[in-house]
Amino acid sequence: MRVRRPLPALIMLVALVTSCSSGGHQASDGGPLNGPGDAEAGSGEECIPAKAGGSIAFGGDELHNYGSKAVVIDKITLRKASGLRLVEAVIVSNSSALIGYGSGWPPDPEARSGPGIDWAHRRKAVGATLSPQPDNAKVLNNLVLHLQVTAASGVRMAGVLVNYHVGRSDYVWRNVLGLTVETQKKSC
Repeated sequence: MRVRRPLPALIMLVALVTSCSSGGHQASDGGPLNGPGDAEAGSGEECIPAKAGGSIAFGGDELHNYGSKAVVIDKITLRKASGLRLVEAVIVSNSSALIGYGSGWPPDPEARSGPGIDWAHRRKAVGATLSPQPDNAKVLNNLVLHLQVTAASGVRMAGVLVNYHVGRSDYVWRNVLGLTVETQKKSC
């Protein structure tokens, strides 16, 4: 005797197994690090000259927690990167200006030691907890990446992704600027 299962039951079984094996949920873009004035991700680009094997400081982003609960950074990745490797990501407390962009690591001494920049107490970005901040916060969370150039041409990235969570909810923050590295000339 042959037993037939109804097609809807089979479809539901496949859907259930698929959702369980993929983690069951996706990270959302609408988290507390995305503020009211955020521009579209990838809407700009920075160009920095550097040779293959050299380092770059990519530190023009602020992670501002507009929410009412602390966020925890889980992972940082480079979007559509070619010829670049993320070596280190740190959070630098800052009450004046962002570290910015440039060739070499650590960042330029003037950028690290400016008034209000607390480079000496930087902390690893992955695992960092960012407390809620008012819109007019006096201290910024400057995300600074140490990137290594791993190719002699075509070096670029579309931007940076920061995966983080608040309680049991997962989110993704995307920065605005991409990066092109000029490996053949001394300027862009």
